[in-house]
Amino acid sequence: MILEYTKQEKLLKKYNLKTAPSFFVKNKKDALLAVSKMGYPVVFKIFSKDCLHRTEVKGVITNIDSLKKAKDSFDKLKSIKGIDGIIIQKQIDGVEFVVGVKKDNVFGPVVMFGTGGIFVELFNDVSFRLAPFNKGVALSMIDSIKGKRILDGFRGLPKIKKEDVADLLVKTSLLASREQFSEIDFNPVIFNEKGAFICDIKIIQ
Repeated sequence: MILEYTKQEKLLKKYNLKTAPSFFVKNKKDALLAVSKMGYPVVFKIFSKDCLHRTEVKGVITNIDSLKKAKDSFDKLKSIKGIDGIIIQKQIDGVEFVVGVKKDNVFGPVVMFGTGGIFVELFNDVSFRLAPFNKGVALSMIDSIKGKRILDGFRGLPKIKKEDVADLLVKTSLLASREQFSEIDFNPVIFNEKGAFICDIKIIQ
């Protein structure tokens, strides 16, 4: 079962892991209020402790840039059975990566880092390290994937500081080594000139 939304947010805040600006709502009035506070474009996505893959139930709507789209999107997602609420999130642009953690029965928590978005199928490469680890290990983790070229502004993409990526990986490794869970999935983590933003959180108890 997925950890409750508010508990996930508190856990990330505890380790100073930044998320995309978000609101968790249960009615249309609060959803539209959240949109007005953040401004367009936004993403609407369902949250359910029992739903591991939102996309399989068409539970994510991106590029919402008008009041009509916001209203229609809320109604569409609200009709999905078994949801706990809807996440209203500021849409973040940048370079996508994935970060995950699994608890190995022998070695303990293992952190995974790899390219995300359109580059998943292109590169299909990830790296792994035992948690916890320091910045030096995090940098070696980044350098070991083929997709590291993306960080240098590959084909017009924003140039990303490796230190920002390493910082997120170190903090994730600390969370992994200190908290009780079976799996963590941050997908995507979007990096841009302003830093790293975890845009989707899944912590499985």
